[in-house]
Amino acid sequence: MKSINLSIDVGGTHTRIKAEIVINGKIDSSSKEYKQKIGSKEELKNFITISLNKIEQNIKPTHCVIGFAGAVIDHREVTITNWKKKPTIFMEDLINLGLPKNNTIMVNDMELAGYGILDMEEKDEMNSDQCEILYKPSFPVKNRINNKLVIAPGTGFGTASIIEFTTHTGEKVKDVLSSEIQHIQIPAFDERHAKIIEIILSKKSNRFFLNYEDIVSGKGLSETYEAILQLDGIEKKEIDASEIARIAVNESDKNAIEALNIFYRCVGRIIQAMALMTQPYGGIFLCGESTIKNVKFIPESDLLKEFHNCQIRKQLLIQYPVYIITKPDINIAGGLWACRCIL
Repeated sequence: MKSINLSIDVGGTHTRIKAEIVINGKIDSSSKEYKQKIGSKEELKNFITISLNKIEQNIKPTHCVIGFAGAVIDHREVTITNWKKKPTIFMEDLINLGLPKNNTIMVNDMELAGYGILDMEEKDEMNSDQCEILYKPSFPVKNRINNKLVIAPGTGFGTASIIEFTTHTGEKVKDVLSSEIQHIQIPAFDERHAKIIEIILSKKSNRFFLNYEDIVSGKGLSETYEAILQLDGIEKKEIDASEIARIAVNESDKNAIEALNIFYRCVGRIIQAMALMTQPYGGIFLCGESTIKNVKFIPESDLLKEFHNCQIRKQLLIQYPVYIITKPDINIAGGLWACRCIL
């Protein structure tokens, strides 16, 4: 008996599809993967249709988990704000393309990342070279709470929690909860940061404050860098966010280093807020393509300093371990895990 699990990760820029072929309960090694730059609803429809035709003739996908870079409403609709005309995609649109009618789940892309962490845990990959320790408590911590945080700072800023609890019947349950906490207002760290925020805001009409994703994003990194140059009276340099991050990681531009450090200080603040609420004794996991590229810079940044910067609850915060996930395409792996374990 042959079946096909399908994981689709619809990002703000690129979309990835991976098909996992299962034969008599065993995963076939000939899984197929596709990637394309997508910027509209029509392009997504065409990409999914063409990919389905390439996967396996005469056999349609039996299970599908599809994640979107946007807030998914009731697992049935999502608006992609980074695309042309900000289209809304409905479950019916996906079923009409040939996805399984009763076995397709629409989720936020950070739910995929959360499932990817659970997949790594199940495969014991947390002890591999794909999981690096950024911070570990220097003392033994005993707590029955095993919640986790999943953080993906990059082109956009993704946040999620993995909640674990035991029911009254003794059953252990795990669930992934995506978050939009990154859209809350960001206060300034200090006087210099306040001036940077002021410069960025001055170029945005009808905006009265910045949120964390205004800083922790590709566009945010570029605008922070430009504001630093303006503040220091340096002529503007026409370089994109990926180049700013690259020269910061290589320590070849002090302004880029400052901009990327502000980026990660903001990540540290969001982690602190989420940790105080969720109590992630199971760990905090930084993941995503940008995290992999910046893995050399992150330990040298002020991320951990900002995370632990809490006068009243620092003793609580230092009990939570922090890890860097260097496994690529964790979202895709998470979607396949959900096909196998949830659907």
